Amino acid sequence: MPDYTYTTVGNRQKRLVDMGDETFAEVTALPIVLPVNWAPAVAFNARVYPDVEIQIIGTPTTAYIFQDSFDGAAFNDCLAIDMTGQSFSTIVAAGRYRLPGNCFLRARQGAGATLMIRAGS
Repeated sequence: MPDYTYTTVGNRQKRLVDMGDETFAEVTALPIVLPVNWAPAVAFNARVYPDVEIQIIGTPTTAYIFQDSFDGAAFNDCLAIDMTGQSFSTIVAAGRYRLPGNCFLRARQGAGATLMIRAGS
């Protein structure tokens, strides 16, 4: 188990981990995105998260097709994974799904439901 030490910079306490060579590095954590409403036509920046979770509330009137992009400009269709591990190219039912991370995300089409999104480490 690594050794930790703490230091104060200004009025903030920092946690440092011993790197094993008599140096220390700051321990950081990704900010958590708590569940928030998401307008999926607007790209969500998930570049710092390994994956994200969405919840579709209500039955969509038009199927959702999600896309991902490395640069936020050129998007490609991607798969959504439900809680049982099944993958979908289109989402037509309410439920919770995982989308890929390390990219920008948006929906190419879809309507009629409320979407929430969350991400975290």
